[in-house]
Amino acid sequence: MNPNSDRHLTLATRGSRLALRQSEIVAALLEKAHPGLEVEVHVVSTKGDVDRRPFAEIGGKGIFTSEVERELVDSRAHIAVHSAKDLTAEIADGCVIAAIPERIGAHDVVVGGAGTSGEERLANLAPGATVGTSSMRRRALLAEMRPDVQAVELRGNLDTRLRKVAEGQVDVAILAAAGIERLGDAQADSAPLNPDTWVPAPAQGALAVEARDEPWIVELILAIDDERARAEVELERAFGARLEGGCSVPLGCRAKCDGSMLIATGFLGAPEGTFSIRDRISGGAHEAVALGQELADAILQAGGDDILADLKEATAPEVVEP
Repeated sequence: MNPNSDRHLTLATRGSRLALRQSEIVAALLEKAHPGLEVEVHVVSTKGDVDRRPFAEIGGKGIFTSEVERELVDSRAHIAVHSAKDLTAEIADGCVIAAIPERIGAHDVVVGGAGTSGEERLANLAPGATVGTSSMRRRALLAEMRPDVQAVELRGNLDTRLRKVAEGQVDVAILAAAGIERLGDAQADSAPLNPDTWVPAPAQGALAVEARDEPWIVELILAIDDERARAEVELERAFGARLEGGCSVPLGCRAKCDGSMLIATGFLGAPEGTFSIRDRISGGAHEAVALGQELADAILQAGGDDILADLKEATAPEVVEP
């Protein structure tokens, strides 16, 4: 412990109800691990909170994390709590991911509709029904399963999205199970989607505690690191980084750690659902990053490079000749 720290940490976070709840979880874990430690929460507004355009139009990378990370770089906070799936592949100089706490459900769920599983609820939708989602990955998976329904942009915090389903603004919505679980939203009548086929976003369901790379801070935060969750997230993040995955790339990856072994599924799809690639890999948890990169390479070799080239061409700015 740094003798000048006075057993106090400042924690930077977004101000949404879910982000604040996630910060409360991390603060409680730290205070339990280090009795007498005080964690002060510092709220930051991010680009993703202010800009209401679809994620793919904003640019995707770092829209919910860059401003929070800046608080560490500028020494206004010691640590930051992020939804791990929102973190960019590269974090700021002078910062480290000091802990990945124990992970909860990584899968997606369908809110609204009729059926005991998410797949059944989507199958039961009438042609032309509206499905709320702000994710390119979910749009691609939906187009693959139900090309006859309509994906509708669904932005806003979790409360807002649940309300839009309840009010009938969309027939159903596809959301992350983790947010509903962390907030304990009883109003969310949800059914799970199978993560082996409906592959989640890399690091979905995990929290990342980023810290200034100072030994006394990192030592404190390491106490709440979960080895299993870290191995899963490292594989999934390596997969996404190899495919240059931001919000505009329909990709997913789910790793499961069983003892010292990892088993992972990767997904890359065309936005229209016309073509998708899935592959699996297994290996030792100690080689998580290499496994994620190898899985991504297999996806690329199976036609993923063509999908990425088409995506890049579709999103390239139009050149107007003088």
